[in-house]
Amino acid sequence: MKLTDQDLLELHQLLDRLVEKNLSQTQREKLEAILTQSEEARQIYVAYMDMSASLCHYADETLACDDADEESERTWGNQIIDFVQPLLPFAALFLLGAYIFQTYQPSPDFQPSQLSTLESQEKTSGMPPGYEDAEADAVAVLTQAVGLRWANTANSHPEIGSSITPGDWQVLHGFAQVEFMQGATVIFEGPFDARFVHSNAAVLRKGKLRAHVPKVATGFTVDLPKGRVVDIGTDFGLQAHEEGSAEVYVYRGKVRYEGMDDFGNEIVRELSGGEALFLDVNGVASELDMPSGNYLGTLELANRSMEMAHRRRAAWAEHSKMIAEQKGTILFYGFDNHDSWSRVGKDETQSGKGSGNGAVIGCKWAEGRWPGKGALQFSQKNDRVCLNLTKPLESATLSAWVRVDRINGKVAPIVFSRPHLPGAFCWSIDSLGKIVLGVNALSGVERYSSPVALSRDLHGKWVHLATTFDARDKWVKHYLNGRSFSSERVGFADSISLKKGLLGHTQGFRGYNPNIALDGCIDEFAIFDSAWSERDIRKLFEVGSPFDHANKRESILP
Repeated sequence: MKLTDQDLLELHQLLDRLVEKNLSQTQREKLEAILTQSEEARQIYVAYMDMSASLCHYADETLACDDADEESERTWGNQIIDFVQPLLPFAALFLLGAYIFQTYQPSPDFQPSQLSTLESQEKTSGMPPGYEDAEADAVAVLTQAVGLRWANTANSHPEIGSSITPGDWQVLHGFAQVEFMQGATVIFEGPFDARFVHSNAAVLRKGKLRAHVPKVATGFTVDLPKGRVVDIGTDFGLQAHEEGSAEVYVYRGKVRYEGMDDFGNEIVRELSGGEALFLDVNGVASELDMPSGNYLGTLELANRSMEMAHRRRAAWAEHSKMIAEQKGTILFYGFDNHDSWSRVGKDETQSGKGSGNGAVIGCKWAEGRWPGKGALQFSQKNDRVCLNLTKPLESATLSAWVRVDRINGKVAPIVFSRPHLPGAFCWSIDSLGKIVLGVNALSGVERYSSPVALSRDLHGKWVHLATTFDARDKWVKHYLNGRSFSSERVGFADSISLKKGLLGHTQGFRGYNPNIALDGCIDEFAIFDSAWSERDIRKLFEVGSPFDHANKRESILP
């Protein structure tokens, strides 16, 4: 029995309930039927239960260590108190005198007018001076995302690995795993409307979340429509409904709910593992069975993310084969399915019959943008791939998946051809993070630069770069992650050529330092003999991306 996507989703939901000890008899029979009929389901079941057992074991060990640490702290604490207690009166007098002396010493840099300014700032903002700037710092990191679709009102669409600053998120569909800087890990399930407040607090206006809060993040707080949930070291789930009601579920540990109903009654409840609370639209609290819904955990999200990665890689492999075989593809390096000792960059186009193969010099094979996929890592100054394409191109599209770890000197080169030849060019990232195409024309070297594209927060991350050159229509256009980034009119350049070319290296091109290698990795590189449209480049990016991207124009995956 071959499992469909819907079968896989149902299987994972049943396994979630099994682990949470919330599987009804009907659901148990359904699970047994699936396992009986499908070998694939049995393999998923074994892997799932093995990982779940490992996580539970780890959690128990962590809690045991915490308890042991607390006991040790109490023992030492008692000894210290016995020793210092007779000295406390003298210490108090000393500290009081030091405080008075320090308080009444005028600061050499402080002016009397500053006092009223500081007081005015604090009264206006409601926060101590300087707090506003600190709040602008990152409060969390987006570490996983599956099927995320943003609302049109969303101000930003962060990618996996991006920092999250205080602000609102509105998501229509999908899952987002967010790790707060204080240590709490939270999985939001769309549709949801949330606000990130600081490194240990959030607001849930609508939607579901599951939070795992280690001891270091005790006190993690989530505001709900009628109150707030304060963690006391726990694993809990929340759901806020659009009309204003909410549900609180505690899987282990404890939480405290603090709220006020619409009748003026203060409500404070402490919930332990296995307990749940329902808050109606008026904020009135009542007990609830545990639980009424399925809350995705980190294990399940990791499984779904891995399944999505496998699907995306399979779709990319199929699409790449089609692109490599089409007539307009001049060169295509997929860097996949290579031997670890190979010193050849294999050109996968069919027309050239290996004439585009490159000689790998110094580079090491590394993991690419998918687990198990290959990429070439450039780290030493002489690392490069030598290649040679004799055909000059009046129009062309350059495409590459690149991870720039650092920009050395003036440039991070992607591809380069010897400068003394007509049409020689260098495609690179400059020291400011601009995408640059330099072409040797009759008038000299013409440079076509984008605005800053590869900002520092993108260093160390996989990005898709593309540049189109069209001598007929006289345009050079740069693209970042499938989106048009800039365009510029072509001057006197009438073609580009990659005779005696280098991948990931540049030498002696005017305006650049000689002998500079890319500090990073190239996962895929291609050249096409026409200027592709933004739609085609966007599709190339979406199919090749290891992540699902929000608000894409059309469905790409099968």
